[in-house]
Amino acid sequence: MPGRAAPLEAIPEVFGHIHSTESFSTVDGPGVRFLVFTQGCAMRCSFCSNPDTWSAHGGELVSSKDLANQIRRVLPYLKSSHGGLTCSGGEPLLQPQFTAALFREARAMGLTTTLDTTGQGTKHKNWDVVLPHTDGALFCIKSLDPEKYQGMTGLKQIGALRFAHELTERGIPFWARYVLIPGHTDSDRDIGMLAEWAARMPTLSGVELLPYHVYGKNKWEAMGLQYPLEGVQTPGAAAVRAVVSRLERAGLTVLCDAAAPAGLSAAHTGAHC
Repeated sequence: MPGRAAPLEAIPEVFGHIHSTESFSTVDGPGVRFLVFTQGCAMRCSFCSNPDTWSAHGGELVSSKDLANQIRRVLPYLKSSHGGLTCSGGEPLLQPQFTAALFREARAMGLTTTLDTTGQGTKHKNWDVVLPHTDGALFCIKSLDPEKYQGMTGLKQIGALRFAHELTERGIPFWARYVLIPGHTDSDRDIGMLAEWAARMPTLSGVELLPYHVYGKNKWEAMGLQYPLEGVQTPGAAAVRAVVSRLERAGLTVLCDAAAPAGLSAAHTGAHC
């Protein structure tokens, strides 16, 4: 359920840069959701589907009040499904005041708020601003191996682990998103480390396993960038099912379209994953 909302007049208008919005997402939190993709990401993931969200000043400059009005137009559909607002990216924590304002607007409408994130930023400047208005999170943990994590993202892993701890400290439920990349994140050791870490997270609802795809490759090429994972293929259904089974045997709830991994929605593997 959404938390206590501030009176509507007390919510400030904040301007932020966004990449795009979707009115009827069904894969980014409970129920039907209004989805806002923010601009700006400090990571440079080798498997990023949306490198066009990296620039903090790209996209469109919009008002939180204008977005709130857009949400109101589809409010009956969102409320009837017990849905709400999801802020994704890019990395929504890098625009903390903007994301917090959107979440406050959503809660004032009786909607739930979901943060789709990789846990960037710091506790005082970013997390303390957004998390008090967050009902749940989708947290993409790239790899539990610190060297692989840094190699794939350009950032150190310690910040992500601290963010996950912050979620548990605040009692915020979350799903861990994990991209299964052949030859990079799919070894027995990789999956074992994921299972062990997940078992230690008391507010973890489960693991969403995302088979790697190449949907974003054309964006790299359009931006004149060399695609880092050239030649890496989508994992086969049997390989995906084997990982799902292993995680389930470890006692974890797992979401994954293992029968047809190549058909997963592109929304599942945006810039954050």
